[in-house]
Amino acid sequence: MPAPKDPRTPQQRITDQLAAAHRQLTREGLSRSQRARIADRIHDLKEQQAALS
Repeated sequence: MPAPKDPRTPQQRITDQLAAAHRQLTREGLSRSQRARIADRIHDLKEQQAALS
């Protein structure tokens, strides 16, 4: 059985991932290293988003 395909465009996937990362960043109780990893992820996603534009 073939794997289901994601119907979203690459831009939509990045937008969804950015929203999820921002939600994670606003959680309470995150350590400094966790916040740094999430911020790095957001930065990488924004670079990918700019490359697609």
